Amino acid sequence: MTEYHVCGVLLMCRPEQAPAVEQALRGLAGVELHASVGGRLVVTLEGPSYGYCADLMARLATLAGVSASSLIYHQVDNESPQEEVVA
Repeated sequence: MTEYHVCGVLLMCRPEQAPAVEQALRGLAGVELHASVGGRLVVTLEGPSYGYCADLMARLATLAGVSASSLIYHQVDNESPQEEVVA
């Protein structure tokens, strides 16, 4: 069985720091920026385990310019390898 995790995270920063934070997000694998308005940035993280996503969340929280970080959504998809049916 394999797991796949998706986390929604809200980042807060001063509005004038948002462009620098957005640029830093572009360089992180597994991170996607969805919205940035007035210093509020909505991002998703995707990865193979909660530990991987937790490490990414910790990294986001310590980016220069980020004043707060909140996990707002977490989903785990479990997939079992499907056996091939031979007819």
